[in-house]
Amino acid sequence: MHLHGVQDTSVHLVLPADRGEELVRLGWAEPHQYADFGTEFMIFGPRDSDELHVVLSIIKESLDFARIGA
Repeated sequence: MHLHGVQDTSVHLVLPADRGEELVRLGWAEPHQYADFGTEFMIFGPRDSDELHVVLSIIKESLDFARIGA
């Protein structure tokens, strides 16, 4: 996982493939251009505090997936 910086604020994450695809459908993400396993996604940077809460919850999902695989 990494943040793109203060101007962009998009985040590359690893998520379960089905959850990442759901986020793509909902407009929060797109598949990473170098996705090797179908689990790599770019999450768009938040534009306001409400979106920040959503993005932070997606980051937590990614961390949980990395730690426990769920």
